[in-house]
Amino acid sequence: MRREKRKKIIKNIVIIVILLILFLSYLYVEGIRDVVNLVVISFIVSYTLKPIRDYIVEKYRLSIRKAAMIIVLFCIASFIGIMYFMVPSLLSESRNIGGMLDNLEAYAILAAEKFDLDQIPLFETVYIQIGDKINTILSKEATSLFDNIIAILENLIGLAIVPVAAYYFLADGNVLYNKVLLIFSTEKRIIVRKINSHIDRVLSRYIISQIILSLIIGVLTFILMISLRLKMPLVLSVVNGLVNIIPYFGPIIGGVPIVFIAMTSSVTKGIIALVGVFIIQQVEGDFLAPKITGDCISMHPVTIILLLILGEKLAGVAGMVLCVPIAVIIKVIYDDINYYLF
Repeated sequence: MRREKRKKIIKNIVIIVILLILFLSYLYVEGIRDVVNLVVISFIVSYTLKPIRDYIVEKYRLSIRKAAMIIVLFCIASFIGIMYFMVPSLLSESRNIGGMLDNLEAYAILAAEKFDLDQIPLFETVYIQIGDKINTILSKEATSLFDNIIAILENLIGLAIVPVAAYYFLADGNVLYNKVLLIFSTEKRIIVRKINSHIDRVLSRYIISQIILSLIIGVLTFILMISLRLKMPLVLSVVNGLVNIIPYFGPIIGGVPIVFIAMTSSVTKGIIALVGVFIIQQVEGDFLAPKITGDCISMHPVTIILLLILGEKLAGVAGMVLCVPIAVIIKVIYDDINYYLF
């Protein structure tokens, strides 16, 4: 009896040590971190597409592998199509950044003259500092453009692994899951299956709700920008829809560029864009999100903000996107273990 208890303790210690080593390796070894990030992204993509796979298998009586292949090929074609329309627009509009900044500077000077702000020493100091800061940023971006292009190409090569890995997660996910179950004893496998089923329900609802909200925000933003005849409507609408996944901070990150672009056109359009973005976010926050997302997260706002800060420190924007679903998984596991074992 004592020997079995000792073996169990040693086994738990070994598992904890291995997990700790893996966590520290992720934090401090860049190569391992890149590989883990790609695997996590692939898993999230496959997890998001799993309901579609199940629907195709049930509706058209196809094998899981064929359904997975069709879905991945469709996603690749969609991604290429989006890039085909977005990249030329982004490149053509990026050439006009200098003109946009000149327009913004002209509006600032006009406002200063109209309200006699140029007579205030503080305004002149702030104006000079902002101008110097913008020039510094632009010069740095110009000198590092070549390095950025190389980095983007390297990331694209790495991201090319994602659809391949996502396909295998979709095609062989059940096989991998059953192999993981073999780690646990027969009695605990039932509990693990129940916990996994609970995680599956909560996480699927969260991911699908975020996709729906992002699409709605993107479409509303596109309508707003087209109505105001602003530049880069497709690019900024997609960006605003995507960053909306980040709670609280996402609307600010996505809204600022839209207002900035509008301000370079005219002050009136800038104000209308600001009001429009605010209304879109209020509609999303007060009406759409409660109905679509519901209480699948059920975490205090302060907890979410702390998680976002921690995620940003650990993995940047990707960390901010992933921290909430990871926290949801941990919460479900903790609650279910307390329910089933204690």
